[in-house]
Amino acid sequence: MKHVLVLDVGTTNMKLAIVNEQGNVVSQETKKINMYRNEEGAAEHNPKELWDDFLELSQKIVPSFENEIALLVLSGYQFGFLPIDKNNQPLTGMITLLDTRSQSIMIDFENKFSTEKIYQKTGCPPAFNYTLQRILWLKKEKPEVFRNIYKILDIKSFFIYNLTGQFISEPSIASTTQLLDIKTQDWDDELIAQAGIKKEQLPRLLPGNAIADLIKKEVADKIGLKKQIPVMLGVYDGGAMILGMGGFEDNAVCNLGTTAMFRCAYSKPLLDKSGNYRLQTYALLPNLWATGGAVNNAGIVIDWFINNIAKGMNYEDLNKEAMKVSAGSNGLICFPFLTGERDPRIGSLATGSFFGLKTTHTTSHLARSIFEGIGYSLNLIKIALEENNVHLKYLTVGGSGSKSEVWPQILADIFNMPVTKSLTENATLIGEAMLAFTEIGLYKNLKEAGKIFIKKGDSYQPNPVNVKKYESFYEFFSEMVTCYHDKYIKHSIISKD
Repeated sequence: MKHVLVLDVGTTNMKLAIVNEQGNVVSQETKKINMYRNEEGAAEHNPKELWDDFLELSQKIVPSFENEIALLVLSGYQFGFLPIDKNNQPLTGMITLLDTRSQSIMIDFENKFSTEKIYQKTGCPPAFNYTLQRILWLKKEKPEVFRNIYKILDIKSFFIYNLTGQFISEPSIASTTQLLDIKTQDWDDELIAQAGIKKEQLPRLLPGNAIADLIKKEVADKIGLKKQIPVMLGVYDGGAMILGMGGFEDNAVCNLGTTAMFRCAYSKPLLDKSGNYRLQTYALLPNLWATGGAVNNAGIVIDWFINNIAKGMNYEDLNKEAMKVSAGSNGLICFPFLTGERDPRIGSLATGSFFGLKTTHTTSHLARSIFEGIGYSLNLIKIALEENNVHLKYLTVGGSGSKSEVWPQILADIFNMPVTKSLTENATLIGEAMLAFTEIGLYKNLKEAGKIFIKKGDSYQPNPVNVKKYESFYEFFSEMVTCYHDKYIKHSIISKD
């Protein structure tokens, strides 16, 4: 039986797995990735540690399957940013999605750039997370670093270089540079020039289902492979999750992790016709795009609450508390924007808050309101899809948040659609394996592979009483989002030391 080796680099954990042609993870190792916050707003991974972690995990599982692994396929987080010098040495850490330092240039950015033109080209609304903003931030705040940039890598191209010696990336990762033409799935020369860099400073792009090269012999030897195997580019982690959870046609998927996304695979690069940039559309594969959106603040808000407010509780305890109160949390509404948001109606300068807090509210109300607030944020995306003629009938949830018994029901009630849990905790690994086995010819296409690989669990039907209640709360939440935008900007100014 053939197997593929899948590497998934997340913002919190690195996973390495062996997956067989029936979609079973037969061996897996996971390691927590250290996050470094060495200055205000910083959130970086150490590149050397990332590579050493991969070698460590590989040496644990590869030797047992050394003659059966057909290829290595990569998955990783979007928004990774790593400038390197001419000696291929990092000039910074691997800057992650959670790094907020480039917020400082957003006002200048929006004054100097046509955000509508950029959105129409790239599918990316104005936000601080993108590579374009990171470049402009470096140019302004760390000019000595900017002057020494030889190449700009993301998490995929960093690993591909170390594995093969090639500077190559793929469109689903490149989609969050704000330098990629979403229609052609290739670099945009005009935006690159506006950023003040050269095209040769960016990795060469190949489709996610393409082979970058063979793994270098010295790397193969080090991790226990008997031969050099092909390295497939794969797609970004959220895109792989769409594939691994069956997010095709009228079925959307929602990953509830540190961040969260609400997306489906679509046959064209859909952009928000309202002019509000509500949809973030990314390239996925040739003639296929991931449309919908994502929120910065999901599990990170729950972790913050457990670590700072509900001390002594764990995730299971928090769920039990949330189940003690009814829909609407007795009028308490959480605006869970601890790290800013990608939706420009909320903005990169947004902060978190609880609205309607009274002496009658308890930890249970606070806990449930967090689950609900994240649900309202995700519903902004669902409504935007509907208003752009994408009508979804089902939702599949995955990620660590899907283990909750209360959260999927809250989402079913807020979205007013059936919600089904993904049975596998490794939808990203499975999605990448589906892609790999399809490309080596074991399956005709991804849908055929999905019939074997995709497994689903419990379903939650909307509760009509709660649906009606949540409609009112969501309407209020949406109104407040609009009202708060300018206040966040003012607050950021008066909060500076």
